[in-house]
Amino acid sequence: MNLNRSTSLVTFLRLIDLLEERVFEPGEAIFNEGELGRTMYVLREGEVEVTRQATSGHKVPIVRLGPGETFGEMTLVELQPRSATVSAKKRARTYSLTNMDLYNLYREDNYAYVIILQNICRMLSRRLRKADSRIVEFLDVLAPVPRSARPKRLNPPGKAKASKKR
Repeated sequence: MNLNRSTSLVTFLRLIDLLEERVFEPGEAIFNEGELGRTMYVLREGEVEVTRQATSGHKVPIVRLGPGETFGEMTLVELQPRSATVSAKKRARTYSLTNMDLYNLYREDNYAYVIILQNICRMLSRRLRKADSRIVEFLDVLAPVPRSARPKRLNPPGKAKASKKR
């Protein structure tokens, strides 16, 4: 019996036991911007939309998420009000994990706790990179930089520096 596989299976089963299944009907808010949150969600099936209220008062759609994606994880990292509203666009089946579940996992199984936190950090990092790209594209449309003012690259991406042969 492989100890690593056995440990991984026990950890996986412990994580499954922590998750609570919930179903949300189309149009139902899963949580609202400004609420205090203590739960993150994994979307098993369906579709949800993340929106945020602009200073003008308009609700602005940020992204739609599908099966396998997560939302609400920021509340497990920092105790701040929800930064957006998430609503079901299609019937959504979710699995939820609370901050107390995470704390209990920390006390009982450090390995599983670290795995969860690493994955949350990776997810947040991917989303930050995507947001950075969207901001750059938005700013480029507002105030494009003339080609003559752009910095010159020494080695353009994808082109290796030519080596001199003697």
